[in-house]
Amino acid sequence: MPHSTPISSGNSATTTLTQRIFAALVNPPARSRLGSAAIVVGMTGLIGWIYMVSGGILSRQAFYIIPMILAVSWLGLWWGLGVAFFSAGIRLYGDFAFGGATVADMDTVYNALANRLSLLLVNIVVILVLNELYLLTRQLEQRVKARTAALEQAVAARERLQASLFEAGLRERGAIGRDLHDGLGQHLTATAMAANILSKRLASQNDPLATDARAIESLIKTGIDQTRQIARGILLESVKPAELISELEELADNTARDHRIPCVVTAMGPAERLDVNTASHLFYIAREAVRNALRHGGATNVAIHFSVDQTLAALTVTDNGRGMAPPDPSRGGMGVHIMAQRAELIGGKLQVAPVAEGGTCVDCRIPLPSAA
Repeated sequence: MPHSTPISSGNSATTTLTQRIFAALVNPPARSRLGSAAIVVGMTGLIGWIYMVSGGILSRQAFYIIPMILAVSWLGLWWGLGVAFFSAGIRLYGDFAFGGATVADMDTVYNALANRLSLLLVNIVVILVLNELYLLTRQLEQRVKARTAALEQAVAARERLQASLFEAGLRERGAIGRDLHDGLGQHLTATAMAANILSKRLASQNDPLATDARAIESLIKTGIDQTRQIARGILLESVKPAELISELEELADNTARDHRIPCVVTAMGPAERLDVNTASHLFYIAREAVRNALRHGGATNVAIHFSVDQTLAALTVTDNGRGMAPPDPSRGGMGVHIMAQRAELIGGKLQVAPVAEGGTCVDCRIPLPSAA
């Protein structure tokens, strides 16, 4: 049976090791130039000494490549060239000392010089290529870092702009809500009081129009209640974490009463782990999800589930309606889009998906810092 997995793992490990070595050469560890020079010269001298001690037996040119590479990486091009000439001199000295070449034998001298010169030229080419490769790689890394920093700044600026626009929208909604509550609401209240006075006067005169006046007063009071509900819906007040579950239960009770459908809330975990901002956005996400289920999905059953554990806060609103498409701002659906923005503002993620039995599931999850 072929063993493809170990071979693949070995290749991957070799590639990773090569990448790490090259990364260390491109970005060498911080050390003094004097220490780096001492290491490079000492390594070159050690290799030459071994060559001398072995009587020219250990004469692999590849040994000298290592200090050359380190010299280029740590100290620069000129140091790499210097090590190349230094190693060529050591090898040439060894040729005369142990390789049998003598000054009297001119052919041997020429051969030794030609060999060392050719190797020196090869080493110079290798050093030049390595130096250019290091420089290009370092320039590329600098460009990547600069562009990454610019991208991070652009993303941060975009997030700040989104947050500013969102907060501006909230302030505008708050102003409209206060106008409804304080302006139109008070005006309707005064009108209802006037209708009440009129109905009493007509009743004291046994005028049959008193019944119509009381009916008008009742209609005005209904308008007052509706105005207050609309104003409360527009006024996006903060929800304290300790009150989040009770607010969700009140939302479910009002939904069940007003629309005469089952709407239940289940909760697990301490909501106090959240901050005010997160609790507020979660509540309004739940409210918007319930509204969408009723208005656009025609749901006859809605379930709200909230849970908090050590690392995650989750809110799920499930209904049995006709279903709705995932958030797509290009095709409208501002309610879903606003829910997604709210989730993003508190570092969470919103998902809208169909339910297998029919309906829609709105799921919002927010990672939480681990409790100390």
